[in-house]
Amino acid sequence: MSRIPPEAEAEAEVAVLLGRAVAGDISAFEQVIGRFERRVMTLAFRLLGTTEDAQDAAQEVFLRAYRYLHRFDSGRLFEPWLVRMTVNVCRDLGRKRQRYPNVILEADLLRASGDPHSELNSEEQRQMVRRALGELPEKERAAVVLRDLEGFSTAEVAGILGSSETTVRSQISIARLKIKKAIKRMI
Repeated sequence: MSRIPPEAEAEAEVAVLLGRAVAGDISAFEQVIGRFERRVMTLAFRLLGTTEDAQDAAQEVFLRAYRYLHRFDSGRLFEPWLVRMTVNVCRDLGRKRQRYPNVILEADLLRASGDPHSELNSEEQRQMVRRALGELPEKERAAVVLRDLEGFSTAEVAGILGSSETTVRSQISIARLKIKKAIKRMI
């Protein structure tokens, strides 16, 4: 007898909860929020830079998700739909506040910067990368955050951002070069 992989089982559980939520079961949607709240908060924080902004974004994401749940294609996975909504909400909030978000550095992105000055402490490195990311255009920043920090594949990033894989690869490559140049300027 074959066993169902845990990921498929979790996706099936989410699908059942979403079906109940569409039918008006608020507690089912609350369970969906419980499963994805941390994911949405983490991504929003990385895109917006403050806990307060991330909380505002997460609240708006789940309000929109509930409002438009009837439009969700149940034949697709829910998480990519929710991630795309999170990116869009963060863009909207960023535009309203007219400032560039700060993004938290993680090891992969620092390595991508190619920082040759290993004597800098990690907090200084984080500050430099935050500033460098803040200088990036919105689409490049979103692509590099989703790919390098969130761990999505290029194909997934393309789907989330509504771009081609070629465009996403180009955006990520250009973003990494700009980050590297910006960090070298700061050193």
